[in-house]
Amino acid sequence: MAATGTKSVLFVCLGNICRSPIAEAVFRKMATDGGIVDQWRIDSAATSTYEIGNPPDHRGQACMKKHGVPMRHVARQV
Repeated sequence: MAATGTKSVLFVCLGNICRSPIAEAVFRKMATDGGIVDQWRIDSAATSTYEIGNPPDHRGQACMKKHGVPMRHVARQV
């Protein structure tokens, strides 16, 4: 659970190596840049077990790097 007064967001997709970790990284950067990251609990997860323990897809990582968005993630299931 998030601490009192904080909000939570969970981005979910099938494998948690493409869409959801990108959404998590972008949201985290926007919240950080806006000075409100401490008001959020931000996470992402998969609906399947296919990619558990794997890093984000290399194409997503390259895109995030190109746009200066930090991405540190290992796939996990909801």
